[in-house]
Amino acid sequence: MELSRKAALLLAYLQKTGGGSLDEWRVRDRTGLSHGSIVAARRELVAAGLVTLSKSCRHFVYALTGQGQSLPETAEAAADKPPAAPAESLSPAVSSGALRQAEELSVETVQEAEAKHAPRGGDCFFASPMPHVAGTFFDFDEWTDALMNALGDCLDISESLVEEGTYTVYSHDFESEDTYHTETTSEGFIVN
Repeated sequence: MELSRKAALLLAYLQKTGGGSLDEWRVRDRTGLSHGSIVAARRELVAAGLVTLSKSCRHFVYALTGQGQSLPETAEAAADKPPAAPAESLSPAVSSGALRQAEELSVETVQEAEAKHAPRGGDCFFASPMPHVAGTFFDFDEWTDALMNALGDCLDISESLVEEGTYTVYSHDFESEDTYHTETTSEGFIVN
């Protein structure tokens, strides 16, 4: 089983804590993962059958299925390291998969990606417009899941330091950003 680095870090932290209802800020502090990375890692672990999720109030409750117990001790040690930890400190399954992907990236791959976005028949290139994901959601996590479904898994979500409840979302797939205004009410997490 090959896991991404972020999924391995989250799994190691869950194994260390035993799962349960965890505060996301603590998971971020211990693993060095961002909110978006935690959401993507959580999805990967659920899809791999290593973790099951439920909710208690507004918190996710993590339950280990026991399938991930065979990961080497080095994966558990990776949870206490900063995000820039060398790939050698990760489990062999994780580091080999992540390194293999990085090594396979060549000039040809980059040129092929640039060719996909090159203008066709003219000097202008118009990107498809980025969808605006608004509405009423259960909580911030549910909105983040909706963002990832609509905008791709690689997102940068940053809260405004000036205006409370305002977020800027940058989608790497669309190479564009959008601003959202949010409010938590008794009806849910409202996003405009």
